[in-house]
Amino acid sequence: MSSTKLSSPSSSSSTSPTKLCSKTYKKASQLYLTRRLPESLSSLQPIITGESPQDDQYTNGDYAAAVAPIAIAPSTWRIKVWNLYITLLSAIVDLGAEEGKNQFGQKEWKNMATQVREGGIWDTVVQIGYQGREGSVDAEVVYNLATLLLNHSSSQALNQQRLETYLSSYGQPNLDLADRLQDVSNGFQQQRMSASSGADTPKDLAARVRIIELFTLHVLPRNEEWEYATEFINLSEVLDEERKELFLQTLEGLKEEKERGELRAAELQRQKDVELDKQRDDERREAEEAAAAATAAAQPKANGHKRNTSEVDYGIEKGSTRSPSKGKGSKASDKSPNGKSSARTALSSGSKNSKKQLKPEPRSQSRAVANAVRNLFKHIVQSVSGNPMSILRTVLFLLGILMAMSRQDVRDRVRRITGGAWQKVKGTVGMGVKVSYI
Repeated sequence: MSSTKLSSPSSSSSTSPTKLCSKTYKKASQLYLTRRLPESLSSLQPIITGESPQDDQYTNGDYAAAVAPIAIAPSTWRIKVWNLYITLLSAIVDLGAEEGKNQFGQKEWKNMATQVREGGIWDTVVQIGYQGREGSVDAEVVYNLATLLLNHSSSQALNQQRLETYLSSYGQPNLDLADRLQDVSNGFQQQRMSASSGADTPKDLAARVRIIELFTLHVLPRNEEWEYATEFINLSEVLDEERKELFLQTLEGLKEEKERGELRAAELQRQKDVELDKQRDDERREAEEAAAAATAAAQPKANGHKRNTSEVDYGIEKGSTRSPSKGKGSKASDKSPNGKSSARTALSSGSKNSKKQLKPEPRSQSRAVANAVRNLFKHIVQSVSGNPMSILRTVLFLLGILMAMSRQDVRDRVRRITGGAWQKVKGTVGMGVKVSYI
């Protein structure tokens, strides 16, 4: 066991950086494709940090001062390994707190998420992979780093600062003689020396154009730096006139789209406020109508007894009130010495009373009809006040009554019914007279 541990560093040190990066990249990429993220990260750590995966230097944010294998690897494998590492970190952050805790542990996942969201990953790549030289970072790696911060960082201020530092230091020569001698001894020759645009090959030029596009059309608009983006595009020495025109048009379109989005959001908010105000007004109006209806319904109940006592019972009480007087008259006649004269007096008084009752018959009938119509109208008013929605039904009912009363046959029938009722009343009164006479 101990012999294996002792021979492990010697075997790894004897392996060339190219073979080590190639072997590690293939293994880590296969693990990443099968979504075995913790194992993929563990396999990348030895060539990125220069330490074994069991060390806690990654989680603490500290890195060894020794040169990592990735720092002396060829440019092709260096770019592949760093891009895989950046993609792996992005996938780990996308897991979320719960799933990240299950796969990596709460503390380790939180540290990695903080490294990504606060931009610490950029320092890691520059210090370990490029020995602190900001302008020596490969353009594709810079592009992926900026995209990582663009997707996961809430503020793009750090991303803007990093890109500005890279673009300003890109292509500047390294004047440190010790670092240059170390680069030559390690075969690490990547320093760009172009004085005009900082791009040595068409591939480097295309990569830098992509970085400028990301910087001016994505990062700066997120920071509301519209004028700065326009000025940067116009003064750029990398972009030709055609690209400048295209970038400016795209930037203007993004600005207009953002303004339209703000206007739409403001309009939606205004409509929402209007709808809420309308809803509150409707609720208040419904509450007021309900209170008014309750008040109107309570008033007829309070006055119902008074209206009932004031109603006329179509002359029945008048007839009944007269009958006792007639009874007194009959008793007086019984007390008279002559029975025949008293009988005649009773008959004559009864005939006079009957005549008096027969004379106001048409007038009493019209009065009874008027009282019935009045009572009916009062009932309709009470119903309408208790239920405002029944106004239409009430109007239609009144129209039906008026149309019915406008017909001659209906009036005749009502007159016959009323006459028959009064004949019964007269008969009842006559029987009362006869009984009192007897």
